[in-house]
Amino acid sequence: MFLDPQHPRLRPLWIRCVIVAIPLIASAASFDQGSVPLGVIFGLAGGFAFRRLFLP
Repeated sequence: MFLDPQHPRLRPLWIRCVIVAIPLIASAASFDQGSVPLGVIFGLAGGFAFRRLFLP
C-alpha cells in the first residue's frame, strides 16, 4: 500500500519526518511566492503523508 508505515524502509522516524517535511516546505515556499493552488496541492500531499505515516 502507498506509504505503508510498516515497510522496512519507512521504519526510521527521521525518514518519515523527511517525507512529511518536504511537501510542507514546498507548500510554504509556494505560498510565499504567491502560487496558492500549488501551495494547496503540496499542503494536501504533506497532510496525507502525515496522516499515513504518523496517525493510526
